[in-house]
Amino acid sequence: MLRLAVLVSGGGTNLQALIDQIEQKKLPEAEVAVVISSRKDAYALERAGNHGIKAIVISPKEYADS
Repeated sequence: MLRLAVLVSGGGTNLQALIDQIEQKKLPEAEVAVVISSRKDAYALERAGNHGIKAIVISPKEYADS
């Protein structure tokens, strides 16, 4: 099983495309294990929740530039 982590920052249309392909058995050996966003208001987080996928937000403000 290929477990995927998907990085998002907006609407999540690419995430939805992956979810659709997996649900249609076109990617039978894959699953979206986690969705990671840089924005807490990204609609992609709701898409993840609608499919029971763990979603987390990592704010770039928490990390200083090197």
